[in-house]
Amino acid sequence: MIMKNNINRLTLLLLVLLGGVGFTSCSDDDNDFIELPTIEMPQSEAGPVSIDYREILDAGSYVYDYTIKLDKPAATTLLCDIAVDESMVEAYNAANNTSYKMMPAFVYELQAKNAIVKAGQQESNSLSVKFSSLFGLVEGEEYLLPIVATIDETCVGQFVTDTRSVSYFTISIDGELDYIPGLNMSSYSTDMYRTLSFANDEVVTIEDNTHTFEMLVYPYSWHSGTNYIGTWRGKDTNNNNEVFSGCELRVTGATGASNIGNRQCDLTLANQNITLPANQWVRLTITCDGTKTGQNIEVAYRLYINGEEVASAKPTKRWGPSSSQRFKVGYTLTGIQFGNTSSSMYFDGLISDIRMWKKCLTAEEVKANLRTIASPSSSDLYGYWKLDEGEGNTLKDSSGNGRDLTFPASANIIWNAEFNDLPQDN
Repeated sequence: MIMKNNINRLTLLLLVLLGGVGFTSCSDDDNDFIELPTIEMPQSEAGPVSIDYREILDAGSYVYDYTIKLDKPAATTLLCDIAVDESMVEAYNAANNTSYKMMPAFVYELQAKNAIVKAGQQESNSLSVKFSSLFGLVEGEEYLLPIVATIDETCVGQFVTDTRSVSYFTISIDGELDYIPGLNMSSYSTDMYRTLSFANDEVVTIEDNTHTFEMLVYPYSWHSGTNYIGTWRGKDTNNNNEVFSGCELRVTGATGASNIGNRQCDLTLANQNITLPANQWVRLTITCDGTKTGQNIEVAYRLYINGEEVASAKPTKRWGPSSSQRFKVGYTLTGIQFGNTSSSMYFDGLISDIRMWKKCLTAEEVKANLRTIASPSSSDLYGYWKLDEGEGNTLKDSSGNGRDLTFPASANIIWNAEFNDLPQDN
């Protein structure tokens, strides 16, 4: 399921507190103090720095660059450490009669944690704060991030005064925040790369070999090897139970261009000047018209990207209507797999909202279900795993069939979420 946060008005307040007036340098004589210039932060006197939240959503992140400036050249080199001090949130609230919460760590990143102002200069090296995911922030809450700069510890205790300079960074959100959660496959470990099967060793027969496989992917990057995303595998019961992939999703090459689908459905995009983008959600849909698979001559598979058909293929194996020729998946076969442990075959990204339909969706139906399924039911789906749990080791089946998929209790499952930039359902 696509998880939404509706936030009518949310203010994120970034408070930057930097050690201020009158730092002194280290000295051979503790009585030989040097009074330093005043340290000034951006708009410390003019008011808050306003950051447009849309820039975070549009680009996936926003970086605010700044420097520390002095009112006169430094008589000696200043060294400052930049760090977050959570304890200052409570102190700020008490002093200002406010009720800010500490900004969650996943929202911000200090990309520069040291500041240097060289002797004779009036400005430090470049510093920056990166704002990224706003997922999980609560409607109506206000969040505070205190960032403190302190003189290098070798000079602690040699301040002339203890004055601080303050800057405020604000983000006001007056729209809807819509994030899609999912499994993070970026760590190609045995914990994440698993063959998951149904409870009680259930084997599912795909009636008439007709089905549709869909999933959302959010690639952070493509590498030059095979980017193995996942597969729904079965066996050919008319050919010594040979295991094959009903739908296998893999992307070959750093451009995200070739070989989406393999084995049973070989759908190649490289020769069509079509690539899969990085850093955005993409809906991949593979439909199978099982009524045509027996002829081995007509198109049976079609691949859609965000609702648009981009490739089609004939089946590579003969199927037929008899029970011995049906496509089956389940415990005794191969099941469902995600990711790959190989450094040349891993998928650097998220997967979410996986659906296995009992029919071959039409082009109109594919477009109508890009974001959501209005009323998922067991009569329409073999399984539907929204991957919206956000925690734990079980992927719940929302189709009503009870086909949950469970990782071992010892597995280190990684969850994440990215902003929903999918096209609207038609």
